[in-house]
Amino acid sequence: MVQYVATPSWLGRFFTRIKWVSIEQDVLVVHFRDMTKQQFLLSDFSNFSVLQNSLFSAKIYLCDPNNTCVSFLKKAEADVLNKALNKYFSNTLEQKVNNAKILLKRYALDEFLRDSSIEILNKAVFSLSKNYAHNQTVWQQHLSPISVKFLSILSSTPKTADAVAQLRHKYEQKQLTLRDNFYNNVESNPLTTEQRLAVIRDNDKNLVLAAAGTGKTSVMVAKSLDLIARGIALPEQVLVLAYNKMAAQELKERFIKRAAHANLSIKPPAILTFHALGLKLLQDAKKSTKLSTFATDEIQQKTWLTAWLYKQMQTDSTFLKNVVDLLHEPVDIFSFKSSAEYERCLRDNEYRSLAGRKVKSYQELLISNWLYLQSVEHEYEPHYKNKLEISAEDITLNAQYNPNFHLSKYNIYLEHFDIDREGNTRADINKKRYNEQIAFKRKLHKNNNTILLETFHYNWFEGKLEQRLSKLLKQHSVALVPLNDDEVFSTLNNSGLLQQGVEKYLKCLQAIRAEQLTNTQIKQRIKQSGLKNHQRYAAMLIAIHNAYMQELHTQNAIDFDDMIIHATKAVKKGEFSVPWSHILVDEFQDISGARMAFLNTLINKGKSVRFTAVGDDWQAIYRFSGGNLAFTTRFNELVGGHSLTMLQKTFRYNNSISDVAGRFVMQNPEQYKKLISTHTQVTTPHVILLDDLYQGTKSIEIKVQQSISRIQKNDASASIAILSRYRYMLNSVQQHLKDKKHTNSLYFWTLHSAKGLEADYCIIIGFEQGKLGFPSDNQNNVLVESLLPEQDEFTHSEERRLLYVGITRAKHKAYLIADPYACSAFVKELVNDDYPIQIASTLFNKSQLKQRECNTCSDGLIVPKTGQYGNYYSCTNTQICETKLRVCKSCSSPSVDKSTYSQCVNMECKTQHPICEKCGREMRKRKSKHGEFLGCSGFELKEDSCKNTRKLTVT
Repeated sequence: MVQYVATPSWLGRFFTRIKWVSIEQDVLVVHFRDMTKQQFLLSDFSNFSVLQNSLFSAKIYLCDPNNTCVSFLKKAEADVLNKALNKYFSNTLEQKVNNAKILLKRYALDEFLRDSSIEILNKAVFSLSKNYAHNQTVWQQHLSPISVKFLSILSSTPKTADAVAQLRHKYEQKQLTLRDNFYNNVESNPLTTEQRLAVIRDNDKNLVLAAAGTGKTSVMVAKSLDLIARGIALPEQVLVLAYNKMAAQELKERFIKRAAHANLSIKPPAILTFHALGLKLLQDAKKSTKLSTFATDEIQQKTWLTAWLYKQMQTDSTFLKNVVDLLHEPVDIFSFKSSAEYERCLRDNEYRSLAGRKVKSYQELLISNWLYLQSVEHEYEPHYKNKLEISAEDITLNAQYNPNFHLSKYNIYLEHFDIDREGNTRADINKKRYNEQIAFKRKLHKNNNTILLETFHYNWFEGKLEQRLSKLLKQHSVALVPLNDDEVFSTLNNSGLLQQGVEKYLKCLQAIRAEQLTNTQIKQRIKQSGLKNHQRYAAMLIAIHNAYMQELHTQNAIDFDDMIIHATKAVKKGEFSVPWSHILVDEFQDISGARMAFLNTLINKGKSVRFTAVGDDWQAIYRFSGGNLAFTTRFNELVGGHSLTMLQKTFRYNNSISDVAGRFVMQNPEQYKKLISTHTQVTTPHVILLDDLYQGTKSIEIKVQQSISRIQKNDASASIAILSRYRYMLNSVQQHLKDKKHTNSLYFWTLHSAKGLEADYCIIIGFEQGKLGFPSDNQNNVLVESLLPEQDEFTHSEERRLLYVGITRAKHKAYLIADPYACSAFVKELVNDDYPIQIASTLFNKSQLKQRECNTCSDGLIVPKTGQYGNYYSCTNTQICETKLRVCKSCSSPSVDKSTYSQCVNMECKTQHPICEKCGREMRKRKSKHGEFLGCSGFELKEDSCKNTRKLTVT
């Protein structure tokens, strides 16, 4: 039925196709002359229409999403039609405003405004306020004062993001007031404001970053209790996931205790580990849950892989060769851009060949292994005994000349030269000088009639090193008798090299499982690592992974990774119905790719699941077992939009410990910036740096004992924890303290196992340089690294977080015991960058540290040694640096030799000791009838005596 009609004006007949416009049964219909029409459902409009008159006609703006305009209408008819429209809109918009109030209350006032609810409010609430803001006069004419007031308040914040922030803030303040009594009593101490906000915020996704000692466990327990006590969720709708079994048990016990304390009769929600959850889901889905012995017995897993490798080697000679070739990862010396890089590589990698030879480089290792496999006996770097007197410089070279290999049976020498086909060397080597040395060696062998065989870097780079070796040795009638496969396997096994390979491949297997890598991904990651043999490594790992999966299938069993992987598949297939509305995850910074995939599946398959991640990016220390910190530091990108809460007030330790640990860990720009405040304030440094010397000799055990005695004297009942990067150091200290009397409770923790623990005093040991130092330079090999989660490029990033964990275990004081002569990079930073610590040993003064730097190599340190002829100093980089220095007789500092004297490096001493310019021995004062003079101390030696003298210089 036509209710209202408007027709075109006389101008409209020329400028519009419209025949007439009418309202028919709550529909606006525009009829066109060609008998077509356009219809608008009036209930769809969220704004009033606007009439605009011109001289001869009128327009009606409908304010729909397309801003539809009906033009050239007769004025009087258009006025009637517009009034009719707005009368209709006044009723529908009044209803929409009332509905907006209901939705706003439901999604933003009665609960925390979730990201997923913003779209609902955008369509039904915020769009109304925006329309009102643009056409207030018309809206105020047609709507009730109550609705106008409501819209006026909403429109005062035009940007949606600001409106969302205000609504969330209003909700938080309301809950802070309403739940004040609960927050005051749910834990033994009232929750901080930050902790309360972490409980209140209930977005679709929530990230709670909790620095050490800021009460993340309190937040998880309080949040779980709050959700259930307020009726937001039933106990069976809440899932809490802990990192390990011990943490899960602690959370459950805390929940029960705190519920009773708050007078709440509430049963605990599901509090499980990821593995326990996976097992439960598989059981509910009627899947096999028989656990493989590999999951609980590492020795059986190693035994299986060793046996599998042996079987493959027995049946396939090519596979056997691959095992040998892939024992050590290829190192291309031309990839080093500085001598420091090269020196660290040599220092931190031990190359021991099948022949038992310890060689200096990867390519020398290949040569030694090939010779061994061909039954060719050889020496490594023997002294070249033949002499040839040519120039003085050449004699010096000759005196120091040790060829790479000597085939003594044939009196053949073999040298491997690190040059390409154009004679180029690596970046930090003097090309001209290196090639002169090659020429000298060739001349030396020629003049001594000794055979010199030569191989080159480019032989290896082109994949023809073995081919050249074979050709050269056959040309000189060297018998090549390949070892049989059993002999090779026996050598691999007895040397421990096979076991090293097994352990490496098991680490790779663990990484593949934790990251859920496909064969294609395995190939891609290893290729991206830049490994020269990436295709062979990938083939080896894929074969091992396939064999492992086949073995589990044969056992009809699963391992711990399968508990998560298979459970994820079961949920995806709909074989398990997700009952949880809230999932809380502890220690989120250490979550792996497989666990994150599991979580995403639970969230996506569940109904409106709310997810809260609790963790601390500063304490991410488990990358080696698959922990992927990027899920925390790039949460928004990898997990999703979220509400962020930082817990920044700690009750565990004082401001001194906080200032040192916080500043240290935040040097890495990838870490979140947190402003930590402490309940306990002190005015002096409570992080103390000690040396590890006792009566001039290194003794960590005695130094720890002395530190314990000092603590015991001042605080006899305090708990003391001794922490180390490595377990063997703790074992040594523990053994030393076994029979010593002490009143304190003593604990021995590795830095990794200390996570989540605390003690009154902490003593951290093992700060030194090198493979087994702290920070550890013994990084995972490139192969394992390529398969692990990507990490940031900041130097020692995870080791830095490990020290943060260690220092923040202490409530009162942290003692750092360090080697002053093989100084850790971390200790250097603490000293040189003026961290607010107490330096309790003068050996760590900046000037002292500077004096002990080796001037020959890049990052070696000069350390005291005792040898056959007494005390001296040598470089820590012994594999690549032969620096040896005298001991200053005045102050015992290192002393550097010049031409006629040795100069003490101690700037406060600078003593010069005369030395012989001919043999380098000490010069001593002697007397003759002509007076005092300096004579060489080698004067009276029976062999290699030196009778050099010189005048005594009067100063």
